[in-house]
Amino acid sequence: MAVYKSKGIVLRSIRYGEADRIIDLYTRDAGLVSGIAKGIRRTKSRFGGRLEPLSCVDFMAYRGRTLDTITQVEVLRSFHEVREDLSRFEAAGRLVGFVRALSGGDEADRRVFNLLYHGLDALEGRSTEFEALEAAFALKLSILAGYAPQLDTCTSCGVGAGEVEDHHYFAPVLGSLVCSGCRPDVGEAFLVPPGTVEGLRTLISRSLKESLVEDHLRESVRRVIRAHVFAHAPGSPALDGSGTRRPA
Repeated sequence: MAVYKSKGIVLRSIRYGEADRIIDLYTRDAGLVSGIAKGIRRTKSRFGGRLEPLSCVDFMAYRGRTLDTITQVEVLRSFHEVREDLSRFEAAGRLVGFVRALSGGDEADRRVFNLLYHGLDALEGRSTEFEALEAAFALKLSILAGYAPQLDTCTSCGVGAGEVEDHHYFAPVLGSLVCSGCRPDVGEAFLVPPGTVEGLRTLISRSLKESLVEDHLRESVRRVIRAHVFAHAPGSPALDGSGTRRPA
C-alpha cells in the first residue's frame, strides 16, 4: 500500500454512498487525482470542512486501483471569499473547467497548479472584471498545455500581423490568425475586430491580477478564446458554464 503526501486544490466534491465523498483535486505533484474521503459526511468526521471545493490543502492518501483513499488533510488556504460570493464562485468554476479540459491528465505540471492557485487568489482580490481574468487564465493555460495561439503572423503565408492593412481573421482549428488573402484556404475563420489582437497579447503578458479588457473588446476577445479552447478541448465544461460544484 503506497502512502503519499501532496498539495492540491479541490476541484469537485461528490456524494458517494451513505457518508463518503469522491474528491477531485489538481495536485502539485501528480496532476489530476481522484480520491475517496470516507465518513466525511458524518457529524464527527475527522475531516470536518477541510475538503471544500476550491480549498488548497496538504493531504495524505494511499493509492488504490481506481480511487486513492484520503486519510489526512490540512487546509492551507480556503478561498472563503470566492466560495461565498456567487459571481466569484461561478467564475472559479469556469477556471476549473478550463483546467479539466486542457490539463486534465495525471501528468504533474506545477505551472498549472500555480496558475490555478494564482487565479483563485486574483478572484478573491477583485469584485469586477471576472471575464477578463477568465480570459487571461484560459490564454495562459492554453500556452502551458501546448496550444498557444499564434497572434503574430498569418499561419499560411507568414505575413506579420502588423503588416496586414485589411482585416485579421482567426481560424480556431489552426489556433492562429490568417490574413484575408489566405482565409479561403483555411476553412472556418471569423473576423477579428481592430484592437482584439493587441488585447489578447496584453492579457498574455500581464499577471492575472492585472488582467483587464476594454469594454468594446470584451465580446471579440471572449469569442476568440472560447473558439480556441473549444477547437482543442471540445468537451470543455468551461464552455457551458459548469465546472466546480457547491457542496451538496
